[in-house]
This record gives sequence, C-alpha cells and structure tokens, in this order.
Amino acid sequence: MAAFTVFAQDAEDCHRPPTYELMEFKDAYAPVEFMHESFSWEVADVVVLAILLAVASFLSVRHSAKCRFTALTVAALAYFGIFRGGCICPVGSTANFCMGLAAPEMIGKVVAVLFLLPLITAFFFGRVFCTSACPLGAIQHLLSRKKAYQIPPRLLRFLRILPVCFLAATAWGALRSGIFLACKLDVYKPLFFAGHAWIGQLIDFVQGTGTENRILWAGDVAAWSLLILAVGLGYFIHRPFCRLVCPYSVLLGIFASIGLRRRSIDPTSCFSCVQCTKTCPTQAISADFKKRTVKVSNFHCVQCGRCDETCKADSLLSPSPYPGSHFPNIGKNKDGNRLPFKPHKTGPKETD
Repeated sequence: MAAFTVFAQDAEDCHRPPTYELMEFKDAYAPVEFMHESFSWEVADVVVLAILLAVASFLSVRHSAKCRFTALTVAALAYFGIFRGGCICPVGSTANFCMGLAAPEMIGKVVAVLFLLPLITAFFFGRVFCTSACPLGAIQHLLSRKKAYQIPPRLLRFLRILPVCFLAATAWGALRSGIFLACKLDVYKPLFFAGHAWIGQLIDFVQGTGTENRILWAGDVAAWSLLILAVGLGYFIHRPFCRLVCPYSVLLGIFASIGLRRRSIDPTSCFSCVQCTKTCPTQAISADFKKRTVKVSNFHCVQCGRCDETCKADSLLSPSPYPGSHFPNIGKNKDGNRLPFKPHKTGPKETD
C-alpha cells in the first residue's frame, strides 16, 4: 500500500504545470519547422552567377570601360545581396566547401558548383568574380570614393598576410568542429538580411498573404555599428574587406596568378606615367622608378577596368595562350588591333 502511494504521488508530480524556467527553455530551444528552399532557386543562383561571370570575362578580355563592370556590380548586389539575402557569399562558401571535404554528405552539389565556378573563371580570365558577381565586393565598389587613400606599401605587405591567416583559420574551424568562422567575419550581413526581409514583406503584401505589420531588422546594435564602420572605411580606402579579410580572395588570387590569361602592361608603349597605380583599387599595379617599369599583380587584380580608362597609351594587355584563336592579344580597341602609340611632346617647341 505504501508503494502504491509513492507511485501515485510521482504520477501526480509528472502532471504538474511546468515552471517558468522550463517554459522559457522550451520557447528558446524547441525545434522549429524549417521549410527547405526550392531546388529551382539553387539552379537559378548557378545560372545567374554563370551569366555574370561570362559577361564580365568578355568585358575583361575586351578591356571595356569601368561603367560596364559597375552595371554588373549593381545586378549582383540586387540579386545575390538583397533578393537572395547575401547568397552567394564567397566567405561562407569557403567554410561550406571545407566541411564538404570532411563530410561530403553535408554539402550539396550546388554549393560545390558555386564555390568552384568563380575559381575556374579566375584561371581563364582573372578575378572577375570580385567585381561582377560578389555582393560584398559590390558594396565596396559602389560606396568607395573615386580618389581613395593608398595604403603605404610597407604596411600593405604586412596586411596582405591577414587573408591567408583567415583562410587557414576558416579551413581549420570547418574541418575540426564545423565552425563557420568566416561567416562571423562578414560585416555586411545585417544589410543583406534586412534587405531580404524587406523584399519578402513586399512580396507578401502584393500577394495579400500574412506579413509583419512592422519593418523587420536583422542584427543587433553591434552588428549595425560594425557595418557602418566598414562602409565608412571602404569610402576612404578601396575594398578593405576584399583585400584584408576575405579568405576566398586568396584562392581567387592563386588561380588568377597561374591562369591562362594574365593581365600585363606593354613595355614598348607604356611611358611610366604611373597614373594606373593611383587609380587601382587594390594597389595591384606597382612601378619601379629606377627601371622605369610598371607591373600588374594578377593575384590582387580584380579586373575592374579603372586602369583601362586611365591609361592613355593603351598599354594594358590580356595575352592569350592561343594567339591564333579568336581572342589574340588585344587592348581596348574593338577590332582587336592595337593602334600605334605616339608619345606626348612635353618639351618646348623649337623656333627659328
């Protein structure tokens, strides 16, 4: 009888209403149903990325004006940045691919394609992804000052080690414990997430479905403060995130450096005015004043077209590995033939 009384008391205790702490725990950690995104949107991401890279590659080979790359940048920011909420993110894709090396079943084929396609394009045409399809690069490209400050060369050589360190840390964190360290470095997430939420609210309003009756915001005060600081820094210094943080830029630079079509400067027509070194947003062009030579680092060149607009001698080249093909060594001329260079006469005129 005593045992029955104890069991009855335990049964009554099981039906007691949950405490406040238990209810708070359930509200915070109870699983929420996640609606998986349609596969058609993933295919659309691949198609849009391929189109942007193909157009940017053609413009890069033709050495087109900067305004055409800017148009691609606006399209990339509108689709990948705002409409898709920051997808594709080159920073996050690095961690995704590293996780896929350890556990392939966790990463889909579409993620692998989104990760590899810009690298393959960089091998054939340079880092066109940074200027034409990356939403992070788009913000820095559009909100940067035309004549931004140049980082001192000695300091720049030291700072360029940081992306390599971040790449190693990202790969280690993804392989060891599945940590998306690179995503924590993305300071532009609040803008992308908020824009994606606003687009969703607008679509719901047009369709007449249920929606929030207030403006949605993503991120806290600290996240938006970092975003404002990053945008402010990017206004005075060209592409600080791409050059000093992004781990994916290291991989793009390696593929561009060993690629088939590397950008160079024709020494026979270049008269070392060094204007291109002042306009390059990544400081990929350096001048040796003693040897009077100007060189391009394909590791850091993002194919933005600024140097093509600056160079009056039409000295920028994209040598083809197959000179007999339809894409020979060309400059900015539409017909593919370089015009003879006539040096400017700066000295005083002779008089009788």
